[in-house]
Amino acid sequence: MNTHTNIRTKAGTNYLTVAEEKKLFGTIHRTKGRIARRDYVLLKTMRVLGLRRGEVIELNCGDVRDRTHLKVDFRIAKKGAVGELLLTKELQDQFRVFLKQKARWGQDIAYDAPLFVGKKGNRLTVRGVNHLMDRWCRAARIERVTPHAMRHTKAQRIMADVTHIDGDHASKKLLFVQKQLRHKSINSSAIYAAPTKEEMDVVAGI
Repeated sequence: MNTHTNIRTKAGTNYLTVAEEKKLFGTIHRTKGRIARRDYVLLKTMRVLGLRRGEVIELNCGDVRDRTHLKVDFRIAKKGAVGELLLTKELQDQFRVFLKQKARWGQDIAYDAPLFVGKKGNRLTVRGVNHLMDRWCRAARIERVTPHAMRHTKAQRIMADVTHIDGDHASKKLLFVQKQLRHKSINSSAIYAAPTKEEMDVVAGI
C-alpha cells in the first residue's frame, strides 16, 4: 500500500505511535549530512517541547545557547501562546553539539541568527518544514503525517504516561497538556482525552 496517498491531519490520527516515532528518528539519525542533522534537531525540538512549525522556525541561536528553559515570547509564539518550557538535558546536549556543527559549516551562530536555515542560509520556512516532514516519513516508510503531529504526539505521550505521572498527578494530565502546549483554554486540550486509535483497536473485539 502506498502510505503517502493520504495524510493524517486530525488530532485523533495526526500523531506518531511509539513505533513510528522510533522509526522516524532512527532513520534520520542514521542518515549522514547537514540536512539530516538539522532535521533531526528540529523535529526533536518540536516533539519534546510541543512547538508548532511556525514557532520552531522562529528560534534563534541565542534562544537555546546555554539555556535550561526556552522563553516562548511574542516573537516566537503563535496565537499569543507565550510561556516558558524546560529544555531537557537531551535537548540541551543536542543544541550544544548542533551549534558547534553550524559554526564548522560556516553558518552564523550569533545571538539573533536563525537556528534552522535552508540551503541558502536563510531562515527555514513553514513550507520547508512541511517538505522535510513528508520526505522523512517516506524515508522511514511510515504513514504520512504533518509536522503538527509532533505537537499532538507530545500531548498523547503525556496523556498515556503511567511512569512519570501517577497517583495524585494523574488527574492533572490535561492541565499538564494545557501548560506544555500553552493552550489558553483547557477546552483546547480536551481533544487529547479522547481514545487513541490504538486504544480503540483494543476494544474493537469486546
